[in-house]
Amino acid sequence: MRARVVAALRTLDLTDVPRLRPLPDDPAPGVVRETVLALLPSAGLLPAEWPAGRLAPDRPPHLRRAVFRLLDARGGIVRLRAAVGLLDDPDARLRGRAEESVRRWTPSADLPRGDAEAAALLRRARHLFTESGLRLRLWQTGAADR
Repeated sequence: MRARVVAALRTLDLTDVPRLRPLPDDPAPGVVRETVLALLPSAGLLPAEWPAGRLAPDRPPHLRRAVFRLLDARGGIVRLRAAVGLLDDPDARLRGRAEESVRRWTPSADLPRGDAEAAALLRRARHLFTESGLRLRLWQTGAADR
Protein backbone atom coordinates (compact mmCIF):
# COMPACT_ATOMS: atom_id res chain seq x y z
CA MET A 1 0.00 0.00 0.00
CA ARG A 2 2.76 2.49 0.94
CA ALA A 3 4.58 1.77 -2.32
CA ARG A 4 1.40 2.50 -4.30
CA VAL A 5 0.92 5.80 -2.49
CA VAL A 6 4.47 6.89 -3.30
CA ALA A 7 4.03 5.76 -6.92
CA ALA A 8 0.79 7.74 -7.19
CA LEU A 9 2.41 10.88 -5.78
CA ARG A 10 5.28 10.48 -8.25
CA THR A 11 2.85 10.00 -11.14
CA LEU A 12 0.98 13.14 -10.12
CA ASP A 13 4.33 14.98 -9.84
CA LEU A 14 3.67 15.72 -6.17
CA THR A 15 7.07 14.73 -4.85
CA ASP A 16 7.66 16.31 -1.45
CA VAL A 17 11.38 15.70 -0.83
CA PRO A 18 11.38 16.41 2.95
CA ARG A 19 8.45 14.04 3.50
CA LEU A 20 9.86 11.30 1.28
CA ARG A 21 13.39 11.48 2.71
CA PRO A 22 12.74 8.97 5.57
CA LEU A 23 11.05 6.40 3.31
CA PRO A 24 14.21 4.73 1.96
CA ASP A 25 14.56 3.36 5.50
CA ASP A 26 11.27 1.49 5.10
CA PRO A 27 11.71 -2.29 5.51
CA ALA A 28 9.68 -3.00 2.35
CA PRO A 29 11.86 -3.05 -0.79
CA GLY A 30 8.90 -1.89 -2.92
CA VAL A 31 8.50 1.27 -0.87
CA VAL A 32 12.23 1.95 -1.13
CA ARG A 33 12.19 1.39 -4.89
CA GLU A 34 9.24 3.74 -5.46
CA THR A 35 10.73 6.36 -3.15
CA VAL A 36 14.01 6.34 -5.04
CA LEU A 37 12.18 6.74 -8.33
CA ALA A 38 10.31 9.70 -6.85
CA LEU A 39 13.47 11.28 -5.40
CA LEU A 40 15.81 10.78 -8.39
CA PRO A 41 14.86 14.04 -10.15
CA SER A 42 15.50 15.88 -6.87
CA ALA A 43 18.65 14.00 -5.85
CA GLY A 44 20.61 17.26 -5.81
CA LEU A 45 18.29 18.64 -3.12
CA LEU A 46 19.13 15.90 -0.64
CA PRO A 47 21.61 17.02 2.01
CA ALA A 48 25.09 15.57 1.44
CA GLU A 49 25.13 14.12 4.97
CA TRP A 50 21.71 12.45 4.58
CA PRO A 51 22.97 9.04 3.42
CA ALA A 52 25.53 8.74 6.22
CA GLY A 53 25.39 5.21 7.57
CA ARG A 54 22.89 4.00 4.99
CA LEU A 55 25.65 2.50 2.84
CA ALA A 56 27.12 0.42 5.68
CA PRO A 57 27.42 -3.31 4.91
CA ASP A 58 25.09 -4.22 7.80
CA ARG A 59 22.18 -2.34 6.19
CA PRO A 60 19.73 -4.22 3.91
CA PRO A 61 21.00 -4.60 0.32
CA HIS A 62 17.91 -2.96 -1.20
CA LEU A 63 18.48 0.15 0.96
CA ARG A 64 22.18 0.34 0.13
CA ARG A 65 21.55 0.05 -3.61
CA ALA A 66 18.77 2.65 -3.44
CA VAL A 67 20.88 5.16 -1.52
CA PHE A 68 23.80 4.67 -3.90
CA ARG A 69 21.48 5.23 -6.85
CA LEU A 70 20.47 8.58 -5.36
CA LEU A 71 24.08 9.56 -4.66
CA ASP A 72 25.09 8.52 -8.17
CA ALA A 73 22.31 10.68 -9.61
CA ARG A 74 23.43 13.59 -7.49
CA GLY A 75 26.76 13.67 -9.30
CA GLY A 76 29.85 15.71 -8.53
CA ILE A 77 32.20 14.96 -5.68
CA VAL A 78 29.35 13.37 -3.69
CA ARG A 79 28.97 10.72 -6.39
CA LEU A 80 32.71 10.05 -6.57
CA ARG A 81 33.07 9.88 -2.77
CA ALA A 82 30.22 7.36 -2.46
CA ALA A 83 31.41 5.22 -5.37
CA VAL A 84 35.03 5.02 -4.21
CA GLY A 85 33.80 4.18 -0.72
CA LEU A 86 32.07 1.10 -2.13
CA LEU A 87 34.96 -0.25 -4.21
CA ASP A 88 35.78 -2.87 -1.56
CA ASP A 89 32.17 -3.64 -0.70
CA PRO A 90 31.21 -7.28 -0.04
CA ASP A 91 28.09 -6.92 -2.26
CA ALA A 92 29.40 -7.72 -5.75
CA ARG A 93 26.43 -6.08 -7.46
CA LEU A 94 26.84 -2.83 -5.56
CA ARG A 95 30.61 -2.92 -6.00
CA GLY A 96 30.14 -3.32 -9.77
CA ARG A 97 27.82 -0.32 -9.90
CA ALA A 98 30.32 1.71 -7.90
CA GLU A 99 33.17 0.75 -10.24
CA GLU A 100 31.12 1.78 -13.26
CA SER A 101 30.21 5.07 -11.58
CA VAL A 102 33.88 5.88 -10.95
CA ARG A 103 34.78 5.06 -14.56
CA ARG A 104 32.02 7.36 -15.86
CA TRP A 105 32.73 10.21 -13.41
CA THR A 106 33.75 13.60 -14.72
CA PRO A 107 34.24 16.72 -12.61
CA SER A 108 31.23 18.98 -12.30
CA ALA A 109 31.43 22.71 -12.94
CA ASP A 110 31.27 23.46 -9.21
CA LEU A 111 34.36 21.37 -8.38
CA PRO A 112 37.23 23.72 -7.54
CA ARG A 113 40.21 23.39 -9.89
CA GLY A 114 42.89 21.23 -8.29
CA ASP A 115 40.51 19.72 -5.71
CA ALA A 116 42.66 17.55 -3.45
CA GLU A 117 39.81 15.24 -2.39
CA ALA A 118 38.85 14.42 -5.98
CA ALA A 119 42.49 13.70 -6.86
CA ALA A 120 42.90 11.45 -3.81
CA LEU A 121 39.69 9.55 -4.61
CA LEU A 122 40.74 9.05 -8.23
CA ARG A 123 44.14 7.79 -7.14
CA ARG A 124 42.45 5.37 -4.74
CA ALA A 125 40.50 4.01 -7.72
CA ARG A 126 43.52 3.91 -10.04
CA HIS A 127 43.05 0.16 -10.63
CA LEU A 128 39.91 0.98 -12.65
CA PHE A 129 41.77 3.08 -15.22
CA THR A 130 44.61 2.75 -17.65
CA GLU A 131 47.53 5.01 -16.78
CA SER A 132 46.50 7.49 -19.47
CA GLY A 133 42.87 7.32 -18.32
CA LEU A 134 43.87 8.22 -14.79
CA ARG A 135 46.10 11.06 -16.03
CA LEU A 136 43.18 12.41 -18.08
CA ARG A 137 40.83 12.39 -15.07
CA LEU A 138 43.45 14.08 -12.90
CA TRP A 139 44.07 16.67 -15.63
CA GLN A 140 40.31 17.31 -15.84
CA THR A 141 40.24 18.05 -12.10
CA GLY A 142 43.29 20.30 -12.39
CA ALA A 143 45.36 17.99 -10.20
CA ALA A 144 47.55 16.32 -12.82
CA ASP A 145 50.75 17.93 -11.60
CA ARG A 146 50.15 17.27 -7.88
